[in-house]
Amino acid sequence: MNSTTSEFSDWQYRNIALAVVTQCAVLVNRLATDGQVSRESLIACLKPVYKLDADSVADLYPNISDFNQGIRVLQESFDSAGLREHANEVRYLLGMLVIQQHLNKHNDIQSRIGQRISQLSERALIDTPEEPLTEQSLQADCSALARLYQDTISTLSYRIHVAGNPEHLRNNQVADQIRALLLAGIRSAVLWHQLGGRRWHLFFYKKRIRQCLADVRRQLIG
Repeated sequence: MNSTTSEFSDWQYRNIALAVVTQCAVLVNRLATDGQVSRESLIACLKPVYKLDADSVADLYPNISDFNQGIRVLQESFDSAGLREHANEVRYLLGMLVIQQHLNKHNDIQSRIGQRISQLSERALIDTPEEPLTEQSLQADCSALARLYQDTISTLSYRIHVAGNPEHLRNNQVADQIRALLLAGIRSAVLWHQLGGRRWHLFFYKKRIRQCLADVRRQLIG
């Protein structure tokens, strides 16, 4: 993907993609502990899943401000206090990056995911004045993505174990939203890797990545 026509550089978009993975992790943790997240945040994270043929990173993430929370949490996680505060979110983030690496070795599973998403994308997350997105439709979309996650990602040897309130985790709607968000996070992890992201960068490029995220936040405010 080429992002040269947008307001952000390729380096910035690489770290924005990582922040989107982080935002998915934040929402997974909130669902597991509180049982709910905002509708807007959920939709923002899920939409990129369906954009299989985006012409640029800007097309995939047209409103970077939708991911402010992920940018902030990722930025904070690069110091020891923030790492302790966001321990669960970082664990889920790293888990999604590990799964992306496993998925990269399984072309058959990648193909199945792409085929299934293509079948879902025509009707998914439609929200217009003529056809508003109802809560039932949104949950149906989450359930479809959750089934896709179970049929594909869950067959890999590595699993992400989500911790939280057992009452929420036993709730089928919450469980479906969590799986849908994990799939969305892995989708953005794939993009992060395509843009040159590697897990070792998180340890050796801490200062550079944190500064990049600070610059992105300033651009969004400006």
